[in-house]
Amino acid sequence: MTIVAGIDIGSRAAKAVLLKDGQIVSSTIGDTLPDSVMTSTTTMSNLLEGTGLNVENIDYIVATGYGRVLVPFAKENVSEISCHARGINFYFPSVRTVLDMGGQDCKAISVDGQGRVTKFVMNDKCAGGTGRFLEMIAEVLGVPLSESGALATQARNPVPFNTICAVFAKTEALAYRRKGAEKGDILAGLNDAIAQRSLGLLKRVGIQADFSITGGIAKNKGMVAKLTEKVGMEPLLCPDPQLAGALGAALYAEERLKGVIAGGVEIQYGYSDGTGEYFITVDTAKCDGCGLCVEACPGRVLTMISEDGRGPYAAVKENLRKKLSYVCPGIVSCAAKGSNCRDVCKHDAIKVSW
Repeated sequence: MTIVAGIDIGSRAAKAVLLKDGQIVSSTIGDTLPDSVMTSTTTMSNLLEGTGLNVENIDYIVATGYGRVLVPFAKENVSEISCHARGINFYFPSVRTVLDMGGQDCKAISVDGQGRVTKFVMNDKCAGGTGRFLEMIAEVLGVPLSESGALATQARNPVPFNTICAVFAKTEALAYRRKGAEKGDILAGLNDAIAQRSLGLLKRVGIQADFSITGGIAKNKGMVAKLTEKVGMEPLLCPDPQLAGALGAALYAEERLKGVIAGGVEIQYGYSDGTGEYFITVDTAKCDGCGLCVEACPGRVLTMISEDGRGPYAAVKENLRKKLSYVCPGIVSCAAKGSNCRDVCKHDAIKVSW
């Protein structure tokens, strides 16, 4: 008998899934607490309640999410991108495009038939279009978050939004409300703007059937309806889209016990805004971990990491991903000065969009 677990410490919610011989026997969702260690121990305690098991009985535990490095009992950390792809593949092997809409960022993911990531793009420059953003707007309108999706589907005259910047959208929502706009019309207008932004993200990886949405926002009926309209495909939704990452982590734990090693993936860091597109792409299949790009980068943007059973390979430092255009001078500027990350790479593993 094999018992494994996956734990996903996200920015807004903590989730966990327990597998016994490949079958889900327990799952849990709770709030992320200020302390990641406390969050992980509380989440695991809730997961094991009523199972007759304790942490020592679990053969392998994989952690994912923003707090994954602080889970004391995890044997390995795997990125949330890989885990969401693997989790959705458990239910729908036919899915090739995944939109993960989390608490503080959104990710477009291209996957193969085994649930392996082939390419992904994340847009985490600001809170607009994330779970926290929708939660904030719902609070402003005095609508319970759990009811906001259904209310948006009842809209008769959705209002347009010029931005989904969290600050300005909040101001626009309040202004519309003062003019007498219905709450449902305001929520529907926001959902439309967010869906349009998400469509742009999906186009960067290439939209292929079948399509799925993961993360807590996938429980929002209004958002799902707008995304269906924009993408032109009905998304395949698993029983609880918020558990996809934790399930994927548990499946990775199962694979690690069998000695399965992950392959390479093309990772795209960055964002697009009104001033341009700022993306650094790393092909981990080509990167040999030499570290020359790290030394050549004048902005100290790159580092070497080992994750998801791969590595070492080049990656953009996590604390710099939301401000790439400010800290990285761009390939054109670097080339004029001499060496740069792209040119020192002997295997063409790095691309810079500006």
